[in-house]
Formats: sequence, structure tokens, C-alpha cells
Amino acid sequence: MNITDHNFYFWDGRAATLEEQALGPIENPAEMNLPLSLAIRRLKRHALYAKSFYAIYGVAPSALNLSQALADYQRSLETSDTPFDRYMQNQDSSEFSLSARRGLQIFNTKGKCFDCHFGSDFTGNDQFKNIGLYDGKSWNDKGRFEITHNPKDLGAFKTPGLRNIALTAPYMHNGAFKTLTDVIEYYNTPDKFVSASIGRDALLQQPLGLSAQEKSDLLAFLISLTDRRFTQKKI
Repeated sequence: MNITDHNFYFWDGRAATLEEQALGPIENPAEMNLPLSLAIRRLKRHALYAKSFYAIYGVAPSALNLSQALADYQRSLETSDTPFDRYMQNQDSSEFSLSARRGLQIFNTKGKCFDCHFGSDFTGNDQFKNIGLYDGKSWNDKGRFEITHNPKDLGAFKTPGLRNIALTAPYMHNGAFKTLTDVIEYYNTPDKFVSASIGRDALLQQPLGLSAQEKSDLLAFLISLTDRRFTQKKI
């Protein structure tokens, strides 16, 4: 959700457009592992899809219009109707709890979250940050470095948006943390998870020192970023 206006896609920024990103998972061996040519043949053989592609694009299914169709669907997933948004717009504060309000303050100050997750979708304008998940050993994904080969990008990953974050577990580029509670614990004391990280951002050089209550409040704020259309889902 909320990925229309990004400058880069995937955690290492290897795709420059949403259309390019949309085709990536199809052939990726860790995801669908499906040759794109076979996917196109299946669409052409499918009566409904073949007819629909002709109706919309005037031609048979192809890699180009498949990427366009997938990207256009993804563009429809923009969300901004959350307890946080309604509170900030002075429309409704009933769903934005006192705990979430305290969490917002922690997000902006002691938690240092806002330093990276700013902007309407909390993406930080697609910056790449090294949050300490690279040690060259058990944590060995080089991140943005694989694309740029710039030593400054070693272990840096694209800052993800936080809207609907309570629904998108697992977390981090490699799915290392199963819950938002785990994520908060990591940021609070990163050395307990990766003791010899390489190039970790200065913001995370020292433990945050969040209390149990502060961590609970921060979690409440993150949950408040869930759009109304998804609130029926279990969080």
C-alpha cells in the first residue's frame, strides 16, 4: 500500500519504476519462480484475461501491459483514513487513544523514528539507511551497495513506509522480526540482536532507553496508522 510516489522499489532500490517492480516477483526464484514468458502464455490462454487485455489495451497480453496492469492496481491501494489522520485533521480523536498520542510524541523525539520515517507516508523520501542489520557474517545482505557499489551504501536499505505497518509482518528487508514488538525491541537495544554490525547509523549507536510503557505507547501509535478499510482484520 501507499507506494505510488516512490523513487525506488525493493529494499535495495534496484527497480526505478512501479512497472519494473511489478514484474520482479514473478520470475524471482524466492517468490513465484515463474518464467515471464510462461506467465504471458497462461494469460493468453485464459479466456477472461485475454478478452480483458484486448478490451483495455487493444492487444494481447504482453510483458508491457502486464506490468502496467499490475502497477495500476498497486496505485489504487493508497490509504489515508486512519485514526492518526482523523486526529491530525481534527475530525475525530475518539479512536486515537491517549497511549497512541504518547506514542506519537515518542516517535518524534526519544524514539528517533521521525528522523528516518518522515513525510505523509513515513517513507523518509526513499532514503537508504544502515540500521545495523549487516555484519558481513550471519547478517550478510549488502543492501544498496549491490546496486551502487558505493562503500557508503554497504548494509543500507530503503526506508519503508509505515502506513498499515501493523498488517504487514514479518519486518525488515529479510523478515527477521515477526512482530512490531520485536522491531521496537531491536531499535531500543540493537546490540542485543546484532552485536558487531558494520556501518550502523549514528542515530542507533546508543540504546534508546525506552521504558516498557514507552514501548507500549509507540506500538499503539504504529497500530493507529492502519487504514479504516483494514480495521476489521486482526492486528
